[in-house]
Amino acid sequence: MRELFLKNKFEANGISFKERFGVNIPFSSENIELEYNSVRNAVGLSDFSFLHKYTIPEDTGLDFLNNLFAGNVENLRFGKVLHTFLADDEGNVISDCYIANNDEEFLVLCESVVDQAEMDKILFDENNGGEYGLKNISDDYVVLSIDGSNAWRAAKEIFGVSILGLPYLSIEEFEYNNVKINIIRAGKTGEFGYYVIAENQIAESLFTTIYEKVKQLNGGICGLDVHNVLRLDGRFFNIFSEGVIVKNPLYLGLQWMIDLENMNFKGSGKIKDQRETGVDKKIVGITIEANSVEVSVGDQIWDEEKLIGTIVAARHSYVLDKTVALALLPFDLAYSGLYYFLNATEGPKVNTVSMPPFTPKSLNTKID
Repeated sequence: MRELFLKNKFEANGISFKERFGVNIPFSSENIELEYNSVRNAVGLSDFSFLHKYTIPEDTGLDFLNNLFAGNVENLRFGKVLHTFLADDEGNVISDCYIANNDEEFLVLCESVVDQAEMDKILFDENNGGEYGLKNISDDYVVLSIDGSNAWRAAKEIFGVSILGLPYLSIEEFEYNNVKINIIRAGKTGEFGYYVIAENQIAESLFTTIYEKVKQLNGGICGLDVHNVLRLDGRFFNIFSEGVIVKNPLYLGLQWMIDLENMNFKGSGKIKDQRETGVDKKIVGITIEANSVEVSVGDQIWDEEKLIGTIVAARHSYVLDKTVALALLPFDLAYSGLYYFLNATEGPKVNTVSMPPFTPKSLNTKID
């Protein structure tokens, strides 16, 4: 099992650890609501070093990446980041990926439902990544994620005012203690988000600097479990939640990650076949009033006559004070403004909603 370089720092700040797909991840504190509110109302600091991390030279990596990943790497301009996925041979999503055009190389960051050994097998053994100059840098770099309605302020005060001009899904080089770091403006919470990518040699000092600033802004340390809640009620795809259950990118609504003019990537044949025959299911958002009933993944959704689908993700949203869930339903029944029933035709009523079901603070924030 892979251990993260900054494990001791997060343990010392009350974060427990848990194994997930071959990585011992910082999971949660004893107060997930406090973590949630740090992000929604201030700023949270999380360790995203669990990501599989790779670099590959731009000149040799273009074709390699374009033939594996679903998105259009060929049109990725310098300083920009592509959000796409890697599928298996059956067209199922196994990795949710950022690919950054970083000067003369591509930087690839992957959230995966396969472990590091399996990921390396796919990229190196099955597709000869080493011949193209692909390098696995997962153990050599940390990724600290700064997320929240005030994350921009923390980033500005640490890295300088120029970071405010960094567009969403962009990468830029900065310096910390005379060492080069990269920052990607990304995140999957609905609030401002920055991935700070740094070598291990400065990781502990960088953690301390960021954490001190986070505390000054009334924020705190976060585990990764709270990101499952933040992604759900912010309606960002979560490969570790609905992704690992549903798997099918068309059911998951990930068509936007696919370059439909280049259907030659890994698993594209199966996806192309399904697009031609038609998509019969999709994900829809659901809300259930707080304390009315406990909702779990696998619970059934019924209409007035029959079973029509299942819950594939469910968590309590602290900003809404109700359960937010995702259900996989027949395509013609999966739209907002309807009501169904939980686990039986006369079960508790659930409502389908447009996602996200609220407006994050960051969308109404003027940064300066």
